[in-house]
Amino acid sequence: MNKKESIRNILATTKFLLPSLTPAEKRVAEFVLSSPAEVSRMSLQKMAKCCECGEATVVRLCHTVGVSGYAEFKRILSKQLQKPPTKEETDILGVGHDMNQIVESVFKLNILNLKKTLEVAVIEEYESACEVIAATRKICFFAIGDAMFPCNYASLRFRRIGYDCYADSDADVQIVNAGNMEEGDVAIAISHSGRTKQVVESMRIAKERGAVTICITKAGKSELTKYSDIVLYNETTDSSVDKEVIARRVAEQAMLDAIYMGVLQRMETNSFARLQAVSRNLKVNKLPDKSM
Repeated sequence: MNKKESIRNILATTKFLLPSLTPAEKRVAEFVLSSPAEVSRMSLQKMAKCCECGEATVVRLCHTVGVSGYAEFKRILSKQLQKPPTKEETDILGVGHDMNQIVESVFKLNILNLKKTLEVAVIEEYESACEVIAATRKICFFAIGDAMFPCNYASLRFRRIGYDCYADSDADVQIVNAGNMEEGDVAIAISHSGRTKQVVESMRIAKERGAVTICITKAGKSELTKYSDIVLYNETTDSSVDKEVIARRVAEQAMLDAIYMGVLQRMETNSFARLQAVSRNLKVNKLPDKSM
């Protein structure tokens, strides 16, 4: 099985990328979403005619989705249409829900959003992120509010394997950190909207300083993606504000965890020895196990 095919859902990815497409590509995407079964049996020539565009536009959309061409697009789409749809757990929690419903709903929503984010993952972008981080020693994180939580945790993990990390929540300090970056350093930003002012400004400065810039955001072009060399998309389901934010942060943490593990795999053996040494040092903060 093709590596991309094993994780990429054609319809989910097409819908997710819809806001960032050109008008002609958007017509093709909307036709795919409205008539997927018909598209899976349609020739390239007929597809282009139905969408009133050139064949090159159809092929370009296929490449944007992440497949090699129209033939592969149809093959994967046809195979995925044979699978029964998954029921999305998007009930809004409120007054009257018991603890059992709350626990089940939150867990199911997190699982759903992890699956949806995986479906739109472009593995090549994750690999590029791992490669540039493995080649540097300094990482700066930029985010605001609770988006800093996954940044702080990632910063701690990278520090444990020898990286010089900065994850300050203060807006002014983030601007200062960005201004102190140099060529080869890596900046990682999280902004779901892609329009968070201080985050965009920090990334602009970091890019001007020569840093490699990575962002985690929702689909579509934005001010943030304009200053990002590598873009990782986070897909979250539409739901109540509180639940969506919870699920979003879980997905963002998983994305950073995947990058961390990818970097760890690329590091030399002595880096693993350093991680083991740090783990031994951290054990001094644990009480002795009296059961032994």
